[in-house]
Amino acid sequence: MGPYRKFTQVEILAGDNYKLGTQAPLRESGDLEGSGAIELIGPQGSVSLSQGLIVAQRHIHMTVADAQDFGVEDEEIVKVKIPGTRGLVFEHVVIRVDDKFVLDMHVDTEEGNAAGLGIGAWGELVK
Repeated sequence: MGPYRKFTQVEILAGDNYKLGTQAPLRESGDLEGSGAIELIGPQGSVSLSQGLIVAQRHIHMTVADAQDFGVEDEEIVKVKIPGTRGLVFEHVVIRVDDKFVLDMHVDTEEGNAAGLGIGAWGELVK
């Protein structure tokens, strides 16, 4: 859970839309206008959201210095080439720049499994 946000956001896998019968759109984190609705039910009760359900867009967090080193800017769209026996190219990867970030690419479990990624995996940024 987290990080703290002004509005409640729920991120699911694209495949979860089929399991849950939802229609979560592919979005950048925080882009919730017109996103999917969902009800969360737990042992202490439930919360109904009229919007806030998304499938998170793949992205790379980096500092300003990292962005300069890679020659990219905040919100730029790049590709990332993953080597290996299940290698592939992730397209439409959003660059997110903030000095609070640590260099890290965020993909969901489905995407990571498709590429055979594990902890410490790496890829090549392609502009």
